[in-house]
Amino acid sequence: MDLLSKRLFKELEEMQQQTGKMLRNMSFAKMGPFETGSQGPPANIYETDADIHVYFDLAGADNDSLTVLAEESKLTVKGRREIPGKYAIVCIHQLELELGEFSRTVDLPSATDVDHVTSVFHNGILAVHLPKKQPREKIQISVAID
Repeated sequence: MDLLSKRLFKELEEMQQQTGKMLRNMSFAKMGPFETGSQGPPANIYETDADIHVYFDLAGADNDSLTVLAEESKLTVKGRREIPGKYAIVCIHQLELELGEFSRTVDLPSATDVDHVTSVFHNGILAVHLPKKQPREKIQISVAID
């Protein structure tokens, strides 16, 4: 390898080290909001003959911040997840948990009876039970003669 190539590789290696140092030393407080572009907390949706069950992974979410909005064909969950403690962070090695405000809307596979929806938040899992909307029976309508 010639002298110029060796020098170029050495300078690139030094730049990589300096960039790594700079990123490791960034202050968490100076960072903007972290957004991964995901759709919010993960959800599982199960359907039975009479019901729809939706489970959201909300580990670390503040119970008082949770809002569940049920529509006939959609379910929306909103809330807030905070870091569990205030530390003087000097270095971030991995950042995967989404903190701050979150919102997730899922489409439901069939119409639901929004008057009878229930939810339970336990061990970081929000379970929402949505009874399916029962189809109305046929009714005979009398015709008035004018």
